[in-house]
Amino acid sequence: MAWVRVEPGVTGNPENYRAYGVLLRQEKVLIAAEWVGEVFCWKFPGGGVLADESAEQALRREYQEETGLKIEIGELLHAPGTLLSPWSHVNYTPIYFRISAAGEPLVPPHEPVEISFKEPAEAVASGLMAEPEQVALRLALAEG
Repeated sequence: MAWVRVEPGVTGNPENYRAYGVLLRQEKVLIAAEWVGEVFCWKFPGGGVLADESAEQALRREYQEETGLKIEIGELLHAPGTLLSPWSHVNYTPIYFRISAAGEPLVPPHEPVEISFKEPAEAVASGLMAEPEQVALRLALAEG
């Protein structure tokens, strides 16, 4: 279960709540390459948490939509709180989980994302990953 600090009097999910899964296989990490607004970036598959969902429910749904994979959710890796997105310049609240999945990812034709396994060092050095993704990746590798 993921814990997110909630301020008194605030109900529901945090602002622009987003759940992402870090999938490591054979010393590589699954990366989603996509446009966020006008910025091309690398991130982990995942996305927005609906008002009636938990982060885990959203992550399962988003991962299947983007990759076709059914995932098992492991431990919480990183929950940095509400941040200003370097890509969209709006607040978002990301949360990152270690995940596992069998099979190969297959992006449905309607999803505007490219999915591939990358060397972690390549992902970090690309300059295309925001700091919270880099932190989550370092934590996944350290605990892996």
